[in-house]
Amino acid sequence: MPQSPSPSALQYQRRFGAAIEQVRRNVATSASTASDKARVAPPTVSAKYSQWFNPDAPPPPAAPATPVQDRLAFRAILPSMTANEVAVATKGNLALLGTDAYSVFASKLPAESRMRKAIRSTVLPTVPYLGSCKFGEVVLDHSESCYSVLQFYIANFEANLDTSGTSEFYQLKSKDFGQMYFGVNVLVDRNGNALGFDRTRGDNAVAFKTSDLSAALYAIASASTGLTIEDLQAMAARHLKG
Repeated sequence: MPQSPSPSALQYQRRFGAAIEQVRRNVATSASTASDKARVAPPTVSAKYSQWFNPDAPPPPAAPATPVQDRLAFRAILPSMTANEVAVATKGNLALLGTDAYSVFASKLPAESRMRKAIRSTVLPTVPYLGSCKFGEVVLDHSESCYSVLQFYIANFEANLDTSGTSEFYQLKSKDFGQMYFGVNVLVDRNGNALGFDRTRGDNAVAFKTSDLSAALYAIASASTGLTIEDLQAMAARHLKG
């Protein structure tokens, strides 16, 4: 029976404190200063469509590897860091946030849920403190050559999503921190390699997009059980009446 998780459990900015806001201001200021071009990427909007399917391409070039011990806990992000260092820390932190998101959602889903854990974090190439993390997925259908998979994401920003392939995938509303959950339908081959968006499902492949944790929970529960959101809400109401 779906039950609303605590909104505070997945707030990215709350995990860092005030220092992350100074980092954001530093990056924005440095991006407009010619002398800092070597440290900060040009201030374009966000990830290209093609880069969304190639998340391992370096967000800023030559980012150093993240030591294993640093991937076990949230890393502090400090104003003194370079853009590369911020990107590496952000990617690791988002992976941990995605792991937390899976735990929060999975613990609230009905027992018959088919969502499986799948963690993959990415950082926006030109905004190193912003990114997203896939935390779960559901296989909806398959053929001899490919699978249709609904993937679930958490992001530490707000944006519209464009799957047309003619523009940026993420259409940022601002470069400030925010919170967004979304589901995207993709096609993958039998080895799990992404082939593209499955636009026969959802709204041009987008199953849902929301900043509301409860709305995300019902969307994920519906996709992973086959029940309608209305049925799930009725079940939850009967459970509360007890």
